[in-house]
Amino acid sequence: MKIDALFISDVHLGSKGSNAKDLLHLLKKYEPKQLFIVGDFIDGWLLKKHHYWNQDFTNIIRKILSYSKNGTEVCYVVGNHDEFLRDFDLPIKFGDNINIVDEVIFSSERGNTKYLITHGDHYDGIIKLRWLAHFGSWGYELAIGLDRLLKSFGYKSSVSKYLKNNVKSAVKFITDFEHQLKNEAIKRDCIGVICGHIHTPEDRYVGNVHYLNCGDWIENNSYIIYNKGEFKLKYL
Repeated sequence: MKIDALFISDVHLGSKGSNAKDLLHLLKKYEPKQLFIVGDFIDGWLLKKHHYWNQDFTNIIRKILSYSKNGTEVCYVVGNHDEFLRDFDLPIKFGDNINIVDEVIFSSERGNTKYLITHGDHYDGIIKLRWLAHFGSWGYELAIGLDRLLKSFGYKSSVSKYLKNNVKSAVKFITDFEHQLKNEAIKRDCIGVICGHIHTPEDRYVGNVHYLNCGDWIENNSYIIYNKGEFKLKYL
């Protein structure tokens, strides 16, 4: 299916919880003019801790390179888990169709629709406490593994979702993520913002700013498409 743009985030290649095989099915379904990878595509934090890589991860990268070869413009927005890319002088351009950026503005073909695209970690107070962020990441990976084990025995509850929601609410005083992003979009003269980071898919207005969160490919298998002037949050 040909579409104008596809947005994905938080794939976490390198994590045992990454649903890369499901994502590959999605990428085979669409032919986007533009592909936006909205951060945490590669989980550098976990790969530093232990090496885990499977064929599905490689197939995802091959598919994205195939997109690029066939004319799709690929924009990789860096997140906190792949922050090693920020050590380079961004933006970086690979070939004709691949760009790696820290943040970027998405505009419609007519130029009357401007959305800030950012992973979102710059506006999350938890990430500023790096030791807490890394501790939470490793704990989350452990919880994902426990989820897989419990589901194999027929349990439907999610330990990782429970921990994530409660840890995030416990430190809510540090930041109000959505409102931080709303304010940043207004500063950039944008009518909306597209992000990831918190693994919570969303399509709603925060004040007068259109807030879109791509979600993730760990628990939600969610993504956003833009076609004929309309955004849609979808699930595989």
